[in-house]
Amino acid sequence: MNKAVLGIDVGSKGFLALSVNDSWEYYAISEYDLLGLANIISKIKERCDESGVKLVCVMEEIHAIFGSSAKATFSFGEIFGKLQGIIVANKISLHFVQPKIWQKQMWANSDMVINYKKVVIKGKETVRKEVDTKNTSYNAARRIFPEIDFIRSVRCTNFDDNKVDATLIAEYGRRNNL
Repeated sequence: MNKAVLGIDVGSKGFLALSVNDSWEYYAISEYDLLGLANIISKIKERCDESGVKLVCVMEEIHAIFGSSAKATFSFGEIFGKLQGIIVANKISLHFVQPKIWQKQMWANSDMVINYKKVVIKGKETVRKEVDTKNTSYNAARRIFPEIDFIRSVRCTNFDDNKVDATLIAEYGRRNNL
């Protein structure tokens, strides 16, 4: 039996990435209202059922982010809950994955982008290394899927990190046979 994996990067600017046998479909969450998202997911489920393809969904597990406003955290959790409800209502197998788990598996050392920041700890200035997760994920996605265009639009030169993450989440699900 063939399998389709729906990877979801949650957020108001998040993405749905559907992988079916080496072909990809993308849906920007910001372009649809709740009914539109429900219709898209329902149609994906119908297509898979008609063609005998098993559909599974892998969604990034979220929690409150330190320093975020209560309003931002609430709206982030709201879309997460609504998407969960739509997936369950369509009787689609749902799996959650923490960002650090899928990133660890999808990133290679050659993908890493490191930023160095000066910080003061106990009155002493020091340099702290931080991984730039957006650019590291972009490098991994380009390495794994060189044929996919992750640029936001024709007029834009920046990549869409939400589309990148949704693609890598779906690939994580496929590789782990979820």
